Amino acid sequence: MWFGMGIFIYGCEDFVEIDAPRNEIVNDLVFSGDATLTSAIVGIYSEMVNSTPGTSFTGAGLEKITGLSSDELVSSALPTSPDGQFALNTIVPTNLVLKSVFWGDAYRYILNANTILEGLIDAEGVTDSIRSQVEGEARFIHAFCHFYLVNLFGPIPLVNTTNFEANNAATRKQESEIYEQIISNLLEASELMLEGFAFANEERIRPNRGAAEALLARAYLYTGDWENAELYSSRLINNSELYMLESDLNNVFQANSLESIWQLQPVFASQIAPQAEIFNRPGLYLRENVVNAFEPGDDRLINWTRTVIFGGESVSIPWKYQNTTSPLAEYSTVFRLGEQYLIRAEARAQQGKIQDAITDLDMIRERAGLPSLLDTNPNILQADLLLAIEQERRVELFTEGHRWLDLKRTGRADAVLTSVKEDWQPTDVLYPIPQEEIEKNPNLLPQNQGYN
Repeated sequence: MWFGMGIFIYGCEDFVEIDAPRNEIVNDLVFSGDATLTSAIVGIYSEMVNSTPGTSFTGAGLEKITGLSSDELVSSALPTSPDGQFALNTIVPTNLVLKSVFWGDAYRYILNANTILEGLIDAEGVTDSIRSQVEGEARFIHAFCHFYLVNLFGPIPLVNTTNFEANNAATRKQESEIYEQIISNLLEASELMLEGFAFANEERIRPNRGAAEALLARAYLYTGDWENAELYSSRLINNSELYMLESDLNNVFQANSLESIWQLQPVFASQIAPQAEIFNRPGLYLRENVVNAFEPGDDRLINWTRTVIFGGESVSIPWKYQNTTSPLAEYSTVFRLGEQYLIRAEARAQQGKIQDAITDLDMIRERAGLPSLLDTNPNILQADLLLAIEQERRVELFTEGHRWLDLKRTGRADAVLTSVKEDWQPTDVLYPIPQEEIEKNPNLLPQNQGYN
């Protein structure tokens, strides 16, 4: 496995990559003061959002590719193209998007986070408050990237160092060990980071304590720790001074919306949110079953989808990001409060707290203009309630990168996708390890099942 080395310094107009030799340049420049250290951490977010739309780990790439892998999106791309392979679940280990987007980008961000964490140990020119916040952000980035890697690939290398030799001989760790590290980093990050957004000029474009709590709630949900999933989602839901559901659906993805917990801001003043560009391109549209999943009268169908003509036919596209001509009107939303209500609803339902779970679910339903379960089905059974929550996640969080992971974590992928994908195989739930990485580091073997 090869990891590129670099720390990014963010200025007023662009950011500059500072290459190795790491110990001389990084320590002397990045850790010489608050401004350069802050630029280094901000540079990671700049890189996350500045790639060509749809071809990066975060800049709509994950939403697009996992949407194709699940039952959300259809692509007119050739079956043998990178996108076509994800849409048909016929991915080959040499798929370039697989290597560059999901594996390469994620481990590059992890490596830069590790560089910051190691450099902070001996940094002398940094104030305590900046040191604490940046360390928390670096730990958060480490956890964030490992979270997606383990969910996409299964057992993966756990990279906690910048040591070139160690990283290039890394072995794959089991999911439980990865999650243990994710949760440990997030717990520490939540203690280190600030609660509000004053450190980011009151914009929600850098992770704060809430971002760590949001990912903690999700990680606990994924690992079946219902009590802690409820605890951490409640911390965000109850923090009404910082976070509130937007009553207007068209405001949810606006820059610094009250619902947003962490967003990525386009680097250049002329940029629109990557999702607004990638989901408005010809040849990428919603599957008919997604449109049919909305109940009659659901305002999300009206506000968050749009009908266009493609190939002489009327098709629907995602329309959550609507400003295709208004730069910086929308930011890429990574975490938002709507998800936290659904996390808490599921965690409560799993604990048998049926009425509390219904209350959370109804917050999302009523915002969408739908009748509440409390009125229509107050005595719903636990199993049916969990299916209702799955359904609500499907229509609330569509094309935000959740559906693929939800189907896998709940063990529902086979039941749902067998009837949607012509050649669906149970082993398709994991992506293959990129072939080039295995050739560089045979310790990554064995390859995931189902791939040559």
